[in-house]
Formats: sequence, C-alpha cells, structure tokens
Amino acid sequence: MEKDFDGKKYEKFSQPQRDWGSKVMEELELRGDEHILDLGCGNGLLTAKLAERVPDGRVVGVDSSASMLKQAEEHRAENMEFMLMDMETMVLEEKFDVVFSNAALHWVKDHSHLLKTIYENLRTGGFMRVQFAGEGNCRNLYDVLMKTISSSEFEKEFSSLEWPWYMPGTSEYEEQLLSAGFEQRKVWMEDADRNFPDEASFVGWIEQPGLVPFMPYLEEERTKLFRDTVVEDTKKRAAQPDGTYFEYFRRMNVYAVKK
Repeated sequence: MEKDFDGKKYEKFSQPQRDWGSKVMEELELRGDEHILDLGCGNGLLTAKLAERVPDGRVVGVDSSASMLKQAEEHRAENMEFMLMDMETMVLEEKFDVVFSNAALHWVKDHSHLLKTIYENLRTGGFMRVQFAGEGNCRNLYDVLMKTISSSEFEKEFSSLEWPWYMPGTSEYEEQLLSAGFEQRKVWMEDADRNFPDEASFVGWIEQPGLVPFMPYLEEERTKLFRDTVVEDTKKRAAQPDGTYFEYFRRMNVYAVKK
C-alpha cells in the first residue's frame, strides 16, 4: 500500500533523524570530489550538507516519496540531483564513490537485493556508510502498535498488514553484507535513547513517520480513532516526571568497502 508521507511535517519533527545523520556525516572522510548516492534522502537537508562537503563532486538523492522530494527541492544546490525511485526496485546507471543513508533503510524489506544493488553501483574502492533502525528500536511505540493492530477494535482491518520495517541484529546483517560481496565491513549497534522535550515534538514524531504505513488500511473515518489510540497509549508509556517523553532508539551502523 502507498505510504503518504508529508515532507513539511516530517521536516518539522525529524530532529532525531537529523542529529543521527549529522553525526554519521561528520565521520565521513571525503576529498571533496566524490560522487555520492544518498538513499532515502527524504527532505534533502542532509543531502544538502553532503553537497557542501563535495564542492567538486555531486550528490544524487533517491526517495520514493514525492512529498519528501518536493520539500527537498527547497534545499537543492547546483551539485545535487533528486530522483523519485523506490529503493527496492531502483535501477541506476551511474557508479558512485560513496553510498550514504540515514534513518531510511529499515523501510526496505529485502536487504539481500538492496545490498547487491549498492555493491553493483559502487566503484571499486568505494564505500557505503549507512545508519538505520536496528533490533529493539522504538520499543514503546512498537509495543503499542502491536497491541493496537491486534486488538478486537482493529484486528480485522489489519489482517493483511505486512509489517513495514526491517530492523535486524548485527550478526544477521554481517551475513547479508558478506553474501552481497562486501569482504571489508564493520557493523555495530548504537544506543541512541532520546527524551523528547515536550508533547508536541513527541506526538509529531509518532505521526510522521510512525503512523504513516498503517493509515492506508483504514477507512478515513477510522483514522482519527487509530491515531488517538496509538498516540495516547504511547504517551502514557513514554511520559517522564519532568514533562519529557522517552523512547528507546537502537541504530544499526554499517561501513563496508567494495574491493
């Protein structure tokens, strides 16, 4: 089913994703002339930062959301290009020095195919550096979603639901990388637990992107009940005495080189 992201809302409430991505980007050792592929580029803010790092190179951002790419156009520099494309089925003619991705690849279910595509589109000596949701991520929201979609109120509507995210452990992902051809690789999990400063930022994060893949299964008049149920139950689990809201974040980090 089609996922209806809202590029403007996502940008407003995606501070956690920007923080993670900025940290990963700071680690990149770049000459300044690389050609970089940004997978799941979203609203393009990090893509623009990548473009600043390669003034003599270029960055291609790929995303499957037209709304996200419309927002990304507001940040586009001369050495940037955006392509509306599904990562699971993408076909790219160009080869890249770097494949970068931040907080996006957990939306791809078939990483066996994805990693082979990445490998094929890297130049020899090129590397991938990606970060995405790993095993144990978003435990509060995950538990509430599982409880809600299996409840008597909603179980019929979600009977055909395919769980939207792939969040592996490190050993599993090591094997996937090896099968794709990456002999030089490093995989590690990072705890990035976060306290959202207020209710608005927490609820905004739940709605974009957390609830997005579930809404197409519901009739329009039922979406508010589902949204309110998930939001209120997650708030109860996450609320802290100081008025903040806590969520568990587990980030899968991958660095791999094509020899």
